[in-house]
Formats: sequence, structure tokens, C-alpha cells
Amino acid sequence: MSTLIGVDVGGTHTDVAVLREGRSVRGKAPTRYDRFAQGVLDAIAVAAGELDLTREQLLAETELIVNSTTVVTNAITELRGANVGVLVTAGYRDTFRLGGGPRLNVYDDHLQVNMPDLLARESIVEIEERIDASGNVLVALDEAQVAAAVTRLVQERHVSAIAICFLSSYVNPAHERAAEQVIGRLYPELFTSPSHALLSSRGENRRWTTAVLNAFVHESAMAYVRSVAGELRDAGLKGGIAFFQGLGGAIGQQRALRYPLALLGSGPAGGALGACEVGRQRGAQRLLLGDMGGTSFDTGIVIDGEVPIGKHIEIGPFKTGVELVDIVSVGAGGGSIASIGERGTPQVGPRSARSTPGPAAYGRGGVEPTVTDAMIAMGFIDPDRYLGGRQTLDVDAARRALSERFAAPLQWSVEDGAAAIHDLAVVNMALAVREVTIERGHDPREFTFLAFGGTLPMFAGQIAAELEMRSVIIPRNSSVFCAQGLLLADFVVRREQTVDWPLADEDALPRVRATAEELRQRTVAELQEEGLGQREVRVAQSASLRFAGQTYELTLPLPDRPLQQGDGELLAQRFRETYERVYGAGTAWADAEIRMRDLTVTASARAADATALATPTIPPTEPARAERRAVYLPALRQWHTIDVHRDAALPIGAMLEGPCIVDAVDTTIFVPLGWRAERDARLDYVLTLEER
Repeated sequence: MSTLIGVDVGGTHTDVAVLREGRSVRGKAPTRYDRFAQGVLDAIAVAAGELDLTREQLLAETELIVNSTTVVTNAITELRGANVGVLVTAGYRDTFRLGGGPRLNVYDDHLQVNMPDLLARESIVEIEERIDASGNVLVALDEAQVAAAVTRLVQERHVSAIAICFLSSYVNPAHERAAEQVIGRLYPELFTSPSHALLSSRGENRRWTTAVLNAFVHESAMAYVRSVAGELRDAGLKGGIAFFQGLGGAIGQQRALRYPLALLGSGPAGGALGACEVGRQRGAQRLLLGDMGGTSFDTGIVIDGEVPIGKHIEIGPFKTGVELVDIVSVGAGGGSIASIGERGTPQVGPRSARSTPGPAAYGRGGVEPTVTDAMIAMGFIDPDRYLGGRQTLDVDAARRALSERFAAPLQWSVEDGAAAIHDLAVVNMALAVREVTIERGHDPREFTFLAFGGTLPMFAGQIAAELEMRSVIIPRNSSVFCAQGLLLADFVVRREQTVDWPLADEDALPRVRATAEELRQRTVAELQEEGLGQREVRVAQSASLRFAGQTYELTLPLPDRPLQQGDGELLAQRFRETYERVYGAGTAWADAEIRMRDLTVTASARAADATALATPTIPPTEPARAERRAVYLPALRQWHTIDVHRDAALPIGAMLEGPCIVDAVDTTIFVPLGWRAERDARLDYVLTLEER
């Protein structure tokens, strides 16, 4: 029997979506930071119970598990990683300290700080070698010097990984490959990260930083991948296991162990993939996605069924060559801690209580007030039905934390303190939405807000109102939407190569075409190494283009065929049109040279058949009835008794008038005053702002 499982390991909860016989069920359990695999198994057990199966029975009949994780993201955010050594071309030892001259986007120069150190300067060893920008060897590599340097790094600096960062390796990787072979002969178990294998694109700082980060996160990522895969096998998993990449595709276990940095941002990418599918099914051309869980709020846009892929992402202060689904994240989750700043101003996040100790109401030792505590104190969350009654919440502990550490110092009541936390969270999320829409030339009023995650359905209407949006969709299985999106994953391998082609130079076309063919063969071969058998492999190519002399590029898709005479002129025309669409009419330089900087080839193959996700889940099983509950409404700063509906009792076509609440097993949906909610044929909730 074919069963698919998506697993999203978040900062507070681990979410599971299971597709079996056309039926979709979900499970949620606290994330275990001491043993991530246990949180995964706990969530799978919850989902198995929904199917009247044991966890072992479900795993034994599972074809594939696709997993996303925050482990890599957390390692970089917290700067907790492996002890890394670096072999670098002589004369370039301080490239990492300079970091490309990064500056923060702030006006106060006192806030401009140096690059954080991922490794000690003593762990960077210069190697006498040199390859020029055309790939010619100017100074041959001295393998004896490499061996001596590696031995010193291991024995004296006790490094557990080495990044190999040689000049011009993107055009000729011979020296990096030779150095890797030397390391392999001396220390076969030592993790190596040659820069050309991560990024074959010009720009030493980005390529080398990517290689160092890949080595920096390898210990935490490898421990996670091996423990989750191993414990799932021990628990009875018979099928395959894959890990999700931040660029929106799956990879196998061995590739995840070799390129752990690929797992960066994998959770939000799963939500983006699910949002693309929702847009396709509904025929929605413009969707704004929002995901609020326990630690953060993630947002991005989907236009014509595609979510943009950000190239050469900056991860905090680090300029990298990483490609990720274009998502903006802010510290506004259910576990985000409310505090009073140094100047006496209230603030929410970015610190999070995570799953341990968690919000004060969890009763696990948390004493700082969180967004969840605020919503509990105002009556939005039923303390007796949290996670379907599997966890009871302590309302008194939530109110005590709010009073002692937030409201009382500001001379507010508990309710007003909780309402202020609510309002700050809404503003933070609305600002993030503005960043992915208004600041990038899009009007949010032209989008439908697709709101998901365990926490966002409580806030979606208020965020939409802040941005003058009039329509919100809260999908069924909202609380595990990212995990469900993983079920749609393809296996994906992407490769990039600098070609530096002036589009007007038709004589260079054979060289560019040859590069494209080489990339195609490499990506297809690497994809087939994932053990996909005879599955159809799809290949797509794109290019990053810019006006000569510019620093940044725009990415355009290329035809699904070899480039031919005349394509350069057509690409130039499309580039100018795209440039003016992004930056405004008249901004394109009519007579400026246009260059293709990088060529990218992506090979993909379907991981499994998840078409049944388009089928609604089983209809309501409980009789329709409304309860009443006292809720402190932040917009009115007053207690009101409002209707509370059970998600399991609402049939297709049910119409609800705000203010009211819908209680689901693992989320709470709030319909604000002035909004109307309808449960549609897909069992989603569609919120509409009523005409005034």
C-alpha cells in the first residue's frame, strides 16, 4: 500500500503530513532538541493513530519520507558549528575577515560591526598555487605543502573539516581536486568542502564563504541526518528517505551528507511548494504566502504558479552562492518572547522560547511571556483542547509571566499587555509582507493571502487588514502545510557555471552551448545517482544577465533546447523588458552591452505521486454546533463573548460572521470583526473583508 510522509522539524513543533489511499492526515509533537528523531517519531505516531494504525505499521507501508529541518539554519544563526580549517591560495588569507566589505542597512555607524569569525585565523593556511581567470596554471600545486598543512591543521588545530578555497577554481578545479585527493589519502574520514563543488561561479568571496559554511554546518547536519534516518529504519521504515533543500527540491541521504548547506531554509521552501500547488489548483495568479509557527513568520509571493528563487543569498552578514526559495523571515512566532528594551519600549522577538522550555503556559519551566501566552490570556486558545487535548495549558502561568515581566513594568493590565504583544506581532509580520511586495514593486492588494502554520490563522485577518488586502485563504491541514508541501517534492539537482557571454557576440555561442550541454550531462548524472530508476528526468535552463559594469543580475528562463543563432538578440530584448518591469519604465539602458554572467541547469524527477492531495479530506464527523467563549478583542480593548465553532463540525458551505473562532485540533482560526468566512468545497476557509 503506497503511503507518503512529509516531516517538517520546526523550532517548536515537529509536523507530519501523511498521504495514504487518497486520505490526508496530520500529526504534531514538540520538537526534541536533545533527540530530533524522537520528535519525528512522536508526530508520526499521532498521525498513525488517526489511521487506526501503530507507528510501526505505518512506517512499514511507507514508500517515501521527505524531511525538512531547521538544524542548518540554527547552526549558522547561532554561529555554533564545526572546527573548520581552510586551505587558501597564498595572499588571500584575510578574504574571510574582509567579507566583501559588508555593511548593515542602518544609519548609525556604531552599529556597523566586523564580520563574525566562523573560524580562527590560525586555522587558515596559505598554499602556493595559482590559476588565472582563463584556467591557465601559473603556479603548480605543491602536494607536499598541502599534506604538511593538512597534518598541522588536524594535529595542532584539531579541525574536523577542511574547506579548500583556491583562486579561479570555478573555471579550472584541478588544484582543488588534487588537494582533496591528498586529504583523502591522509585522513579518509575528514570532511572536505572544495569550493568549486559548491559553486562554479566567479566571485571568490561568495564561493569560498559557501565552502566554509558547508564545512561549518556539517557536524550538526550529519548528526541530524544519520540519527533521523537510522531511528526511522529501526522503527520499521521500509521505504526511502529524502531531505528537502532550501531551493525547493529533495535530495537523498548521501548527497545531504556531502552538501549539508543545501538543507538551509528547507522548512519555508516546503510551504512555498505547497503554495504553488494551491495557486495551480485554484487558478490564482498571485498568492502571498505566510507561515507562522512557533519561532518565526515566513512570507513570500507566488506569481503564475512560480515562487522566485533567490540567487547568491546573503545569510546574515555572509555573502554566499546559496540559492534559496525567496522567503523573508522575522522572529514572530508563537514562541517569540515579549520583552522591554533598554529604552523602555516593548518588543516581540526575535528570541524564542522554542519547544523547551517553551511558553510559560506549557509548564516546562518557561517564565518569559510569549505570543502564545498572550493569546491564551486573551481567551483565543482553549487551554483544554490544545493539540487535541494532548497537552493542557496553564492559563495562570501565562498571566503571571505577562504581568511580572511585561505588563506590570509598563503599568498595564495583563489584558492590555497581551493585546500590545498581539499588535506588535501583527505589525512585525505586516512589515515583512511589505518587504516581499511593496519594496519589490508589487501591490499586496492585488494578492490573495494564503495563511498557514500552527499560529498564523489567529492573525491572518489582522495582517491582511493592515495591508488593505480583502481575501485570505486558510488551507485545510494549515498547521502542517509545510510538511504537506514536501509530499509534492521533486528530486532536484542544480548546477551553475560562469560563462560571461556578451549577447551581441554570436561567435561565442558555441562555447556557451557546450557549457550548457556539459552542465546538462552532469546534473542528469548526479540526479540518477539518487536511485530514481527509469523515472522521467526533466531539464530546465536559465541564465543570469546584467548590463556591463553592474553588480547584480536578473534571472531569465532559457528555451528548452540548445541555444542557436539569434537567441542572443531575443534574450537581450527580454532582459530589457524584464528590467523595466522590475525597476520602472525607462530604466533600461538602450545602448548598453548586456552580458550573460552565469548559466544554470536544473534536473528534476518526480519523487512520488501525490496527486491525491487535490482530493478533500473526509467530511465533518461531528454535529454542527456553536459554543460561546469570552475573548479579549485587541482591536476593541474589551472582553466580548463570541461564537466558537469546532472545525470537525463545519460542513462545506458553512458561513461564519466575525468576530468568531474556529477551533481545530492543532490550530485556532480567528475571523475578525468585519470579516466573513466560508468553508469551500476543498474544506479550506476563505475569509473575505465585507464591503463597508
